Amino acid sequence: MEIPEELITELQVPALELSALQGVNGVGLGMREENEEFFEELAVRVYVDDATDVPELPTQLADLPVCIIEFPIEPLFAPDNGPHDTLMGGIQIEQAPRATGTLGAVVMRNDDNTLVGLTCHHVSGDTGLRVFQPTAPPSPIGSTPDLSASLGKVVDFDSPVNQTIPTPAGGTLWLGRQVDAAIFDLDEAVTQDGDTREFSNEIADGFGAVAQTLAPTVPMFVRKRGSQSGPTGGLILGMALAVPWEWGSPPDRHQYAMANQFEIYYIPSECPDDIIARGGDSGSVVLQSGTNTAVGLLWAGARTGGPRALMSDITMVEQRLNVTLVWDPA
Repeated sequence: MEIPEELITELQVPALELSALQGVNGVGLGMREENEEFFEELAVRVYVDDATDVPELPTQLADLPVCIIEFPIEPLFAPDNGPHDTLMGGIQIEQAPRATGTLGAVVMRNDDNTLVGLTCHHVSGDTGLRVFQPTAPPSPIGSTPDLSASLGKVVDFDSPVNQTIPTPAGGTLWLGRQVDAAIFDLDEAVTQDGDTREFSNEIADGFGAVAQTLAPTVPMFVRKRGSQSGPTGGLILGMALAVPWEWGSPPDRHQYAMANQFEIYYIPSECPDDIIARGGDSGSVVLQSGTNTAVGLLWAGARTGGPRALMSDITMVEQRLNVTLVWDPA
């Protein structure tokens, strides 16, 4: 499905204006949808908390039909457990107790060829914070935390927090970015026996190593392995999505947003419980189905689990953090 760049640009401000309305979670472009049936027709996709309580919306934007999709969008993090002596993509990590996410992959920094962990910024927290596997220890005030499960500290991130020049729309100053991603050192990663943990370029559950990265398109069949929902598959059917990013503390009168995002809808045969992702899956690397080509970094969906999820373009993640997902363990 061809989506002209000028159309994406034309809809940028209207999308943010609609996203400022009560009950609207985001606006994007993609396949027309009616009652979870999909049509090879380009449409503006408006995502809402409750399809039975929708604010007044236009029926057309940029001469395209508008379709309403019920999709509560939240960053995906939740508790989990399970230590791994070999670090690989798809396993759970924590920066703080009960705020679990997924280690997307062990990746290589381009400037010095060191190996680091890749996840979402809203999972890892800011530069200097520690990431643990499987769980972060409690840290009562005045106590020294147990660092035996620490992997290392966050060394870089890119997210709406980095944005300094806002886009005014709907009475709000929007600070938008295309990725929610972070990398952290692995220099503290040891096993429960005190041995250094091993690092793998593979993703768990037999997904194997990433062979290449590619910008996602609509439509595209994809799969991912999350620390909470395990291996699941879906179809990319929406793109150029602008959505509020509900994390962190933006400056007064500002709001964070994610721009140019991609929507995944579940495939029933690949999601036994009808859930593509749930809380704790943020940070999962998304692969094109039937290949070892990485196309996205998953960061949002319904926290309790649901048929839809959002991801960023993995090539933008590589570019913004100056890393590569493809490396030779030899």
